[in-house]
Amino acid sequence: MAKIVMLVTTDPTNISEGSAALIAKSEEELQNLTNMLEKILDCAAHKLKDGLFMIVDRH
Repeated sequence: MAKIVMLVTTDPTNISEGSAALIAKSEEELQNLTNMLEKILDCAAHKLKDGLFMIVDRH
């Protein structure tokens, strides 16, 4: 079963307290962070809505 590693967002109100998250300053930075995290962590990034991605461990 997949595990949620973290959330990456441009809007801090998208994140609940206690969640592992990174806040991007722009949509471009959001894309760069999610692409980098996919490669470094060998995970998958899933777009939940504009400005919000979920990083999931697929192993």
